[in-house]
Amino acid sequence: MHAVYKAVPLEDIQRVIDYCRNDQKLNNDLFEVYPGPEENMAMMIVNACSGESSLSALRPVGAFYCNFAGPGVISIEEEDPHFDGATSRKQHVQAIKQVIDLLLKDGFPGNKISFNFLPALKD
Repeated sequence: MHAVYKAVPLEDIQRVIDYCRNDQKLNNDLFEVYPGPEENMAMMIVNACSGESSLSALRPVGAFYCNFAGPGVISIEEEDPHFDGATSRKQHVQAIKQVIDLLLKDGFPGNKISFNFLPALKD
C-alpha cells in the first residue's frame, strides 16, 4: 500500500534527492536513486550495506518516493494491515521513516549523516 508519509516544501524534496544522489556518487551505496517520469520525481531505494565493496553485499531495506503522490509529498510502501507479514517488514518501514526524518533534518550539502544506529540498516 502506497501511503503519504510527509508533505514538505519542494525545496526540501529537492535537497533530499540531491543528498541521496551525492551519497550514491560518493560510492557509499546506501542509496540508489531512480528518476521518475517527470524531472522532479525520484524513487530512492535504501540499502543495508555489509561493508564489502561488491554489489552483492547490498540488501535493499525499502524505498521512498519524492513527488510521486503530489508536489512536496514523500510517500512510502507501508505494510498492508490485512497482510500477515514478517515482523522484520515493520522494522524496515520504521527504518525508512527514520531515514527520511534524518534526511529532512540533516541532509544538507557537506553534512555527513550516520545511519549506523538503525538496526535494519546494519549488517
